[in-house]
Amino acid sequence: MNCGLSYNQVLDITDVEPSGGISEPVNVDEVKNFCKIDVSEDDDLIEMLITACRIECEELTNIGFVRRDIIVLQDNGNGNAYLPLGPIGTISSVRDTEDNDLTYEVAGTTWKQLVSPRYNRIVLTYTAGYSTLPANLKLALLECIFYRYDERKLRENAHPPVYLYLLNQVSRVWQ
Repeated sequence: MNCGLSYNQVLDITDVEPSGGISEPVNVDEVKNFCKIDVSEDDDLIEMLITACRIECEELTNIGFVRRDIIVLQDNGNGNAYLPLGPIGTISSVRDTEDNDLTYEVAGTTWKQLVSPRYNRIVLTYTAGYSTLPANLKLALLECIFYRYDERKLRENAHPPVYLYLLNQVSRVWQ
């Protein structure tokens, strides 16, 4: 059976970490306050959970919880592909896989779509994600961190309903 690309599929994605590193949308003190943690022995674990849960929430929603540059290899053979990890800021380059600049057209202002060119493989570089995370996404992230911190054992439900409910309201993933 011939299994080709799915409709306007993202083939590869790379975060370009800023020189100063990624500034997470919540800090250890905010998490400790939210989770009612009054010891400092777990601060390293909490820092790790902040990053891991942010990545988890981004993957579940296709929304960028932090502002950074993204390099995406995307199929746009059908046109109108949504760019991942929005909101999308400035698009700095659109190239073919042989590094030739391409003339392009986008639609939308926050959640941009690549209207053209309609190539199977296009390399896009752009700024994506929130500079300041909206309150509903911040709450979902805090709920995720609390769940991962509090339930460090085997459990029946891999995701707590509270943060999944919050993320599902804004998810940019279509199935």
